[in-house]
Amino acid sequence: MNRPGRYAAWALFLLYCAIMFWLLFLRQRGNYLLAWAVQGGEYWEHVGWSVNLRPFYTIENFAGAMAEGGYFARHALINLAGNVAMFVPLGVLLPVLFRRQRRFWRFFLTCALLIILVEAAQALLLRGSGDIDDLILNLAGASLGYPLGRLAAGALDKGERQN
Repeated sequence: MNRPGRYAAWALFLLYCAIMFWLLFLRQRGNYLLAWAVQGGEYWEHVGWSVNLRPFYTIENFAGAMAEGGYFARHALINLAGNVAMFVPLGVLLPVLFRRQRRFWRFFLTCALLIILVEAAQALLLRGSGDIDDLILNLAGASLGYPLGRLAAGALDKGERQN
């Protein structure tokens, strides 16, 4: 990839990371110091309440809410679609920026590790929930972006060879 293309890709990646950090950790209202203020066993109770390790539990609940309609149906749709859409850019950018991420298994493991770290941080900092369904939906989004990233990486590499 030529130098201006590489700089542009890195700029997009850093902007994406900043937006994701804001969305995942800073945007929520409430007491930012709750994780530090809650003492001892109380803290772990709060962490336990914010963790879901049952696959498809949240997805099933949101699907049911969407089927019923009403106000919560809109929230459920936004949550499900948002968890997929938010990680499509990661699927595009990783193969463009890192040659090693052009093998799907390596890309998938990298994304899974990153998402697990984010979910654990959200649960431990009490800034959202650590949900296995988020991992499933986020990996689906990144995997949807992956073929676009491979195509873009190939086109950028081809353009570089022709120059």
